[in-house]
Amino acid sequence: MFIRRISIRSRFFILTTCSLILWLIIGFVIYSIICSYRENYTLYDKLYMLSNNTGQLTNAITGFLYYDAQTIDFYESGTSQHINKYEQVYLETSNLLQELKTIRLIQKKPLIRQKLDHYNKSLITTDSLFRSLISKLTERGYDNYGLYGHILSLTEELENILQHENNETLRNEFLELEILIKKHLENPAQTISKQLSDKLASMHHFIDSGFSGESDKSGNPAKTRIVSIYNNLDQHVQNITSIDHEIGLSQFTGIREQIRHTNKVLSEDAGNMIMMFQDDLSVNGKKTGIKLFLLLLISTAIFLFYSILLSRSLQHPLNIVKSSIKDLGLGRLPDINKDNDNDEISEITGMLSNFSNNLREKARFAGEIAKKQEDISLPLLSEEDILGNALIEMGKYLQAARIEDQKHQTESEKRRWINEGLAKIEETLRIHSHQFESLADHVIQNLVKYLDASSGVLFLTNTEDENKLDLIAAFAFDRKKYINKTYDLGEGLVGTCAIEKQKIFLTDIPDDYIQISSGLGDTKPKCLLLVPLKLEDQLLGVIEIASLNILQDHEVFFIEKIAESIASAISSVRINMRTTMLLEQSQQQARDMAEQEEKMRQHVEELQATQEESARRESEISGILNAIHNSSLVAEYNMNEELININDKFLLLLETQRDHIIGKKYHEIIGVSRHTDTYKKFWQQLREGKTLFNVEKIKLVTGDEKWIRQTYAPITDKNGVPFKILNIAIDITETKKQQESLEKQAGEIRRTNMEMQSFSDAVDQALIKCVYSPAGQILEVNDNYEKATGFSRKEMIGKNNRTFLQRYEKEQFEKIWSDILKDKPYSGVIRRTKPTGEEVWIMSTYTPVKDENGIIFKVYFLGQDITERKLKYQLLEEANKEIERLKDLAGEK
Repeated sequence: MFIRRISIRSRFFILTTCSLILWLIIGFVIYSIICSYRENYTLYDKLYMLSNNTGQLTNAITGFLYYDAQTIDFYESGTSQHINKYEQVYLETSNLLQELKTIRLIQKKPLIRQKLDHYNKSLITTDSLFRSLISKLTERGYDNYGLYGHILSLTEELENILQHENNETLRNEFLELEILIKKHLENPAQTISKQLSDKLASMHHFIDSGFSGESDKSGNPAKTRIVSIYNNLDQHVQNITSIDHEIGLSQFTGIREQIRHTNKVLSEDAGNMIMMFQDDLSVNGKKTGIKLFLLLLISTAIFLFYSILLSRSLQHPLNIVKSSIKDLGLGRLPDINKDNDNDEISEITGMLSNFSNNLREKARFAGEIAKKQEDISLPLLSEEDILGNALIEMGKYLQAARIEDQKHQTESEKRRWINEGLAKIEETLRIHSHQFESLADHVIQNLVKYLDASSGVLFLTNTEDENKLDLIAAFAFDRKKYINKTYDLGEGLVGTCAIEKQKIFLTDIPDDYIQISSGLGDTKPKCLLLVPLKLEDQLLGVIEIASLNILQDHEVFFIEKIAESIASAISSVRINMRTTMLLEQSQQQARDMAEQEEKMRQHVEELQATQEESARRESEISGILNAIHNSSLVAEYNMNEELININDKFLLLLETQRDHIIGKKYHEIIGVSRHTDTYKKFWQQLREGKTLFNVEKIKLVTGDEKWIRQTYAPITDKNGVPFKILNIAIDITETKKQQESLEKQAGEIRRTNMEMQSFSDAVDQALIKCVYSPAGQILEVNDNYEKATGFSRKEMIGKNNRTFLQRYEKEQFEKIWSDILKDKPYSGVIRRTKPTGEEVWIMSTYTPVKDENGIIFKVYFLGQDITERKLKYQLLEEANKEIERLKDLAGEK
């Protein structure tokens, strides 16, 4: 087979080259299709945008008709939000049309191009109609603008003139005409327009008949003015009616109908263009899809044919390689036959065969390695034989691993020994933590036994002298040693270890040195270890261990570690012992204090029982006397009528000093005669023990007079005999003065009320008077106000004044009232219309009245009827105008 004669790389290169050529052709075709679709969809987006712009134009025109045309802002500025929106969308649409005409696809589609031209014409027509609509609406106007404003001003002027005419029929006819005009202005319709035209035609008759009784020779200025105004009004109404017909009385007539029709045409054209384009796009898409499918089908067939051919050329040798690799993966060493082909797979098959044979040699050699323990040797196939070198290295690693494992087991054993020892000693510390001597004995005993040492000693700092170390416990050869020894800090090895707070480990001990340094007798150990007991740098003692064997490093580490726990336990025991001692002392002191307190409590209770009664009485009396002295004028007299004591308030009232008044008689102080029967009777009753009350006026040295209310209470001794008089007085001078002042003010108020009543009666007889609330509610009126307004008091009281006013009168009243509420009085002429239609002119004043807080709570209206004078002035003014008119006529002739 020819394909088996070329290499696999060449086969795949041919396959890749053919695939790239096919996919390049397909990619070029797809790119052309995508470009075409992109151009089509760009055009579709522009057509869809044209349709959206058409809808926005319609919305802008509709919004203008229904919103802007009914607002004053459009007629003031000549533009509006919807007009601006229309102009913006119209400009965008025009630009979009010009852009669409230049697109290549549009030029190839004559039907769409024809629709674009028709759309452009309809758009221009719509713009022209909308501009005409804006012009007509501007001419028509609204509120005070355009014909609308002229008509309103003419109707108001005509209404003012007809109010002064006595022709009620003419006024009613004009009122009907005014109602029809306002209806038409607010909502023009065919029916109202017809009624308005008929009413305008009939008004000529009523205008002529309304003045038929007057002479035509002298002329009637009012009629001339009415006719002139009516003619202008008729002309303006006809003009605005004509404009309304041009605009359209509904959306189906006039310019509004034309705009609606052109908008509908625009929408239809835009929709038709989109539908036409969609149809073309769908047809082109189907054709393009068929072409692309055929191209893909042919390309796929070519690719599959070559792929199958390539696959068959590789399948057989690959199966051989797969089977061989599978056997190798399962641990088997297969026999592999070489192919005679020249491709890469044949080369791989040969290499697998050599590899399999080589593995057989390696397997044989690995079996021999497992039987040897040391000096394992392996002949290598070559210096680059990785597996052989790896097997030799593996043998060396196994030997090293056995040695390392032994070391690890030794270290683990040491850690286990240390942990077990720590747990055992800490358990001893926990059990004997309440007895100090037991704790020391058991700790040193267990420590010596666990270390298998010859002896051990525990030194602790003296609690009374911290510079001394006392031997607390000693243990040697399974027996407790009773040794008493004390070291100073720095003395011997024990003192040196304590002062340096560092361990001391000796292995070379002289024969005569142990007596000096260790204190363990005549035994000479091979090593000596002293470890300080420290707790946060605080020295608590020293442990000394002597052993006939050299202590290992882990044993020394164990002793250092356990020294921390021993120091903590000793500190806790000492604290507990100190706490217990202090607790016993405090309990004994508490018992002694309790006995003393009980004795003192009994004495205090007896004293309190005696003092409470006297203190209560004294407190009551003191409180009463303090209250009297603080609130009243207090003086004391003896039975000889002499003043023996007086408080500061009384001295201040009398405007004198204590030295000047003490010892004086009562009648000298009060300023009365002692020879009157009243005075004698007064002191006789006091000597008999009676309490007296009176109100007296005292004249001071300065000439001032004081009114005081006094109480005289005799004070008796234990036999009931009065021995002094207590005088309690209250100054009521201000009360007396206020009473006199109030009586005087009451008289003045009565006189002022009488004057005000007389003034009010005079005002009621001479002027028109009314009282309003701040809201304009009528509170009070007089007879003159009833005559002037033509309404009764019953009809007006409690109602708002605005209810009885005509439109012009109400406007004038609102202006006046706004100034009144700002605290601005008003003075001027006002007009009132009676229910009969008669006008009354009043020279009036409005005056606001405030309460004590400065807030207006009522308004006074006072006025004078000047109707007769006003009419005279009016007749005189009309006569002057008539004279001027006759002069003008004579001058023209």
